[in-house]
Amino acid sequence: MKRRDILFRAATLPQPARRIRYDDWLALAGGRVEIRRFGTVVQTGVVDMVMADSSALWLDADPLHERRYFAKTDGFPAWISPRDLQPLIRTTPPLG
Repeated sequence: MKRRDILFRAATLPQPARRIRYDDWLALAGGRVEIRRFGTVVQTGVVDMVMADSSALWLDADPLHERRYFAKTDGFPAWISPRDLQPLIRTTPPLG
């Protein structure tokens, strides 16, 4: 295989979406997130509900998982793609 072919193939392969840790869970309602523990993905899904103080959230049920509760104090950070976060921030109503 020629070097040119290798470079072209590497440039056209889809790259995994970069994810960022996001601690303002209230802004994640309705968004697709990854929940991790000790750096390992525990579950991915759409955020169904969030506690008003951003201390916990529920991920919607899907064909593989039941609806599940995650709390920050239990060591479950939420990670989201910046692309997915942008529409959520714009639609979150102001507090107060």
